[in-house]
Amino acid sequence: MFKNRKPKLLDTAFVSEILEKVGQKQKGGKTKISELMEDFHENGILLAMIFFSLPVAIPLPYPPGFTTVMGIPLMILSIQMLLGNKKVSLPQKINDYELKNSTLRAISDKVVPRLVSVEKYVKPRFSFAKSVYCEQFIGFISLLAAFSVALPIPLTNAIPALGIAVMALGLLNRDGLVIIVGFFITVIGLLVAIGAVLASWVAIKYIFHSIF
Repeated sequence: MFKNRKPKLLDTAFVSEILEKVGQKQKGGKTKISELMEDFHENGILLAMIFFSLPVAIPLPYPPGFTTVMGIPLMILSIQMLLGNKKVSLPQKINDYELKNSTLRAISDKVVPRLVSVEKYVKPRFSFAKSVYCEQFIGFISLLAAFSVALPIPLTNAIPALGIAVMALGLLNRDGLVIIVGFFITVIGLLVAIGAVLASWVAIKYIFHSIF
């Protein structure tokens, strides 16, 4: 299942700088997802996971179905990371999806200041963060969280999305402590999501029996 390759150091990157550039697109226009992925270069998968997860984690006025739109690419990226891929490969329909540059600017303005404040404390820690096996483990956990992000149910999206973003940020900077924090956030988010799904199911059954 996994590709047989030697563990190697991942390329470090200041995510805030890259996402700040994303918010500097020409006003009034639109940008395809494929064009954004090209901006992410060597760290494409991890940066893309941060890009698709952080807007869900940080409250912004988004249209209905936004979390599903962001969650589906997260599933695909998580599978690619789990399999050891380094290059982003999304279906053509997702690649051709256009985001308004005003939306990209809103995401950048909201996300970048928070990233800048966090990145001051992020640094290489713990040798396991340099391992490709750590990368694949994060891919597996992120896949579980991505399913939760994609669910159109309240309380199932934000915390798992935050967990994905924190783990990806830690992996980019080889910071094992940040990865651990992101893992626990993800686990908490998944537990909350399971509770929300069960509560929704109970509510639906109650309404159904009340009507019929």
